[in-house]
Amino acid sequence: MCGIVGVCDPMAPNQARRLLGRLLATMEARGPDGSGEFVDDSIVMGMKRLAVIDVEGGGQPLLSRNGQVVALQNGEIYNHVALRHELEQQGVLFRTASDTEVLAHGYERWGIDGLLAKLDGMYALAILDRRNQQLHLARDRFGEKPLYYSATGHRFAYSSNSKALALLPWVDCDIAAGSVDRYLALHYVPGRRTIFKGVQRVLPGERLTVSLRSFTLHHERYYSPVVRPIVPVDARTLLERIVHAVTSRLVADVPVGVFLSGGIDSSIVASVAARHHPAIDTFSMGFKDVRYDESVHAEVVARAIGSSHHHFTFDETAFHELLPTVVESLDEPLGDQALLPTYWLCREAKRHVTVVLSGEGADELFAGYDYYGTMLSRRSWRVGLKEWVSGRGAVDPPHTLCDNSWPVTPSGFPLVMDSAGRRGLLEKPVHAPDPWEESLLSSLNAAENPLQRATLADVLTWLPDDLLVKLDRMAMANSLEGRAPFLSPALVDVALRLPETQRMTGTQTKIALREVAALLLPQAIVRRKKHGFILPMAKWLQQWLGRVGDLRDYFNLHRIKEFDVAAAVSLVERELVSGCPNERLLFSLVMLAEWHHSFFKRMASDFRM
Repeated sequence: MCGIVGVCDPMAPNQARRLLGRLLATMEARGPDGSGEFVDDSIVMGMKRLAVIDVEGGGQPLLSRNGQVVALQNGEIYNHVALRHELEQQGVLFRTASDTEVLAHGYERWGIDGLLAKLDGMYALAILDRRNQQLHLARDRFGEKPLYYSATGHRFAYSSNSKALALLPWVDCDIAAGSVDRYLALHYVPGRRTIFKGVQRVLPGERLTVSLRSFTLHHERYYSPVVRPIVPVDARTLLERIVHAVTSRLVADVPVGVFLSGGIDSSIVASVAARHHPAIDTFSMGFKDVRYDESVHAEVVARAIGSSHHHFTFDETAFHELLPTVVESLDEPLGDQALLPTYWLCREAKRHVTVVLSGEGADELFAGYDYYGTMLSRRSWRVGLKEWVSGRGAVDPPHTLCDNSWPVTPSGFPLVMDSAGRRGLLEKPVHAPDPWEESLLSSLNAAENPLQRATLADVLTWLPDDLLVKLDRMAMANSLEGRAPFLSPALVDVALRLPETQRMTGTQTKIALREVAALLLPQAIVRRKKHGFILPMAKWLQQWLGRVGDLRDYFNLHRIKEFDVAAAVSLVERELVSGCPNERLLFSLVMLAEWHHSFFKRMASDFRM
């Protein structure tokens, strides 16, 4: 696990090294155990390392035998041992036990497409081919690791965070109004665009090739989720896939633990892990208010599997203390209410382990959210909407990401604000054509059935741009590596193509996964209805907003030129006195304001360095 950064902009070697040092300083927490650099005539590349595999000898960059291929990565290649053996049989000699060295030799033998087809891992990788002056960037299939880039004229840069790119004077860091619109709809910014006009993302399952001679960019998807044919799978076969996914992600030269919520997803992961690592450390978070606390279920599972369990309680004091710290860990605004407890859990887990396994992805792959039920058929969709909108009549199913006749995404997930509400906060229409969104909708139309379409929508949006961002940023802020076994490509291939009857019915979610859980866990856990990570947020937000002073100053987001301060203040004041405030809306606005104030204050400080 590392942070990587590179700049293609000819400069003197001493100047290049000074610049690289400044950029790497923005990702110290991602890699506190070491650093590395590569400086050439047209490119400077660097990394900060969190040592997990080959602690002593795995520093980067790592080169091919003739030194013409230079590889750096942020992440882990879980099948690197098998790939190493394959390369050794072809005569390749290795100098280290590092998974990154496999990337250098693998690229030289198989090329970029052949290499990526073989990888099972979470990664953002950068491979420089000095022979043809091409830089290859790639991101793992589901977006577990971040990778940003910026290009203008004959300059190009990439990084594991956007802050490093923002330090480059030629990068346009003005706020994109269209991205703010999407944030106000979803509480995150989806797709290729970021909150900044001049910074973009490499997409999950995508590679980007940059010619250092002409500075042309070529994007290509090397992976898209397979949705056909529909194939039923029995519980034993599915368990075998899960066991392989979990055990492959237990491999590390440092201590490993598991986040255990007490739901079936994390409980399955913990149960399998405990069979291979007896008394493995497990970690759970609870709340003082019993209406929100699930920790008792985590303790039941921990006793059943024999783990060394650690439980922590999150309260309003922690909320107020941690919110500024969490905001400083974000590249972009993110309105996910579980950010703060996740940060707390990561911080406590780091006292015991360096790697944690988590249950991210299971709900999206195996149909664990109740709102998917509205997508089971066209009829149930219409019935559901009629229940929600009395008197408005039938409404068409969602056919855009954020601008449908009812405020939901194509998965059925409710928006933070509908189109009219967003227009009230942004002074003029800001939606512009988005090729990524067009591609997304095309992918969804290839789905075999409505439920598969709904879950695929979340796999391509909510999962990479919210859930995995939350896990990565909060874990890495504490120099902790988070791994998601359910995102093993072989397991995803099975889960997405299950028939509807093995995924969800009108009364049950995650049917196939519950059958697996029945082979491993107490029945009380198997039968539990999904609770979700819900916080007693209304009171905390009212307290927070009561302490910030003048709301007009607080919501004066001057870097967002289209943002209507008076409209935002009026909206917040109405919510605060309503008696039943929209917690998700208030938290999203607070996080937008806090991120805006924090990010540009930090940037001003860094520019003076």
